[in-house]
Amino acid sequence: MKTSWIEQRKDIFVSNLVQDFFAAKKYFDELLKHYKKNGSLPYSMLAVWVGSDTDKGPLWQLKEQSHRLYRNDRSKIILYENLFDWVLGSIFHESMKLKEDIYQIESYKPLLEMGLSDNAENREIAKIIQEYYTLIDRVSRSLREEIESIDELFTKGLLHLRSLIVFCKNNALLLRFLIENKKTTETMFGQGSLQQILQEMFPAGVHEAYILISESSMQNGWYDQAQKYLQIAMETGAADKGLQEHLMAKLGLLSEKE
Repeated sequence: MKTSWIEQRKDIFVSNLVQDFFAAKKYFDELLKHYKKNGSLPYSMLAVWVGSDTDKGPLWQLKEQSHRLYRNDRSKIILYENLFDWVLGSIFHESMKLKEDIYQIESYKPLLEMGLSDNAENREIAKIIQEYYTLIDRVSRSLREEIESIDELFTKGLLHLRSLIVFCKNNALLLRFLIENKKTTETMFGQGSLQQILQEMFPAGVHEAYILISESSMQNGWYDQAQKYLQIAMETGAADKGLQEHLMAKLGLLSEKE
């Protein structure tokens, strides 16, 4: 049976998925910060992030990207992929609801307030308007719970993503992204987390991560990058003389290619 097009490029898609999830988490943190400071969120911030059927935003695209990766053939999916995909779908649906609720508040609350003011003497109309105003006011009060729910889902998503990343130890593109974006990686998973993740992936020594990236770079003709990561591998595996000799030989071959 032929390997699917997605499966052949899975390393690229997984690496992109991790990068885009980090970006989504950073954007949501900005939303959360804005809400805590102002007690509200502008519809425009949610509209740009979530998007619509005809103009899908980054979060919508991220959800679809995950579904394409992890829902096409569930027989090959590991538990953490399943959990991550489920959480990501939940984040999207909760954010969609939040977007719609904020739209209601921005669009209808001012009109209802105006209607109450203009029809204060007409008790029947004022009563109807007041009923709708109460519904909108209830939506306003529920925003905090919705935002907190999305925040909790992102925390769960990071937990499952960390386990998923450890499972992807042979994905050189992902490894390189995590290492070259150490600050972002540790913002997401905590201080010192990159070293911990690498140690979980490569219990025999984290130098194996750098060798893997170097070999991948060499295969793609990126000889400068291959040299760079071989040198890091030598530094991290300095106590192993046999390893040092092996890596020195590799560096010599790379020098000849330049």
